Amino acid sequence: MGNWAELPEDILVLIAKRITLFEDFLFFSGVCRLWRSVAVNDNFKVSEQIPWLMLSNKDKPDERQFVSMRKGGVIRTVNLPEARGKRCLETLGWLVTTSEDGDINLFHPFTRVQINLPHIPNFEYYSVRRNKSVSFISISKAVLSSRPEEGKDYVLMVIYAAGYKGRGHLAFWRSRDKSWIFDNIIWFYDINFRNGLCYGVDGSGTVHAFDVLGPNPTVPLVVRYGPSHGSSAVLKQPYVVESAGVVLVVHRIIRRVSPSTFSGDDPYIFETSGFTVFEVDSSANGKGVEKTSLGDRVLFLGDNASVSVDTSRFPGIKANCIYYTDSFKRGGNYMGIYNMEDGSLSPCYEGEPCSLICPPTWVNPSPH
Repeated sequence: MGNWAELPEDILVLIAKRITLFEDFLFFSGVCRLWRSVAVNDNFKVSEQIPWLMLSNKDKPDERQFVSMRKGGVIRTVNLPEARGKRCLETLGWLVTTSEDGDINLFHPFTRVQINLPHIPNFEYYSVRRNKSVSFISISKAVLSSRPEEGKDYVLMVIYAAGYKGRGHLAFWRSRDKSWIFDNIIWFYDINFRNGLCYGVDGSGTVHAFDVLGPNPTVPLVVRYGPSHGSSAVLKQPYVVESAGVVLVVHRIIRRVSPSTFSGDDPYIFETSGFTVFEVDSSANGKGVEKTSLGDRVLFLGDNASVSVDTSRFPGIKANCIYYTDSFKRGGNYMGIYNMEDGSLSPCYEGEPCSLICPPTWVNPSPH
């Protein structure tokens, strides 16, 4: 076999353009100097990716590690002083960072591009960390309508004033606006975008759709669904996600399993015990249809904008499963894999304890 480093550049460009996964593109760039010179953004077409698990080490506040579910270990470590001491949520590969003083930014962890958003002192509710008297703007979820780098109008929708169970009101910022718009009528548990509409699920299981780029952005269209949020004995954390062209509402079933030595006001440890999945029915009398299988699809749920991935394109990822991180962030099986076929739970990564300020979250990798 000849020397791989001596392949003609035009051949290397053809190879680079056939790579579909960003993590494989990184390995391509690490072969040698010539290959690295070809591994430029113009030679990588952004497409559906397998999310990486982003970890923040409490002893290294500037550092973020990214774990590949295919490779089973840390694939990249990035120094991000811009995210130091900030709460990080993810949407379309961007981080939405919030700080104690109300600063909120869009930040791309790999290009280091940062977009400063309007200050949010008018977000009235704050969340007090239970082990320190430190207040953070209480945003539990943030989703983009499209990637800012695509050069068109986009919207950032957030759930704010989020209480202990994760519910909150909606606020959104449009890229052409200078301030936030608020909708304080309904409490939502999760939000996501599909075909330009923002879908939100409330505690009754009802899904509301908002045309936030239209003339009436705060007026919801209701898509009827079904089962309620749950009782105090068995909590059900709802998520909304598009999968294979349909809208799904997923309930993560959470149980209080044992007393805790935690010094906060709740004496229990919470654990994920399972999931139920419903396909939203948009008909007038629709109640949602329970799904017992995701087929070749896999869901990634947590503090990120929930996503569905076709595993038939990516060997090494378990089909018909739900990869999750636990937004309750205390004790128990706080991140793992739920198998829809047999109802089993298994760890997705076993590593060192992470920062409470920036807990594990899924990130959709992209070089630009």
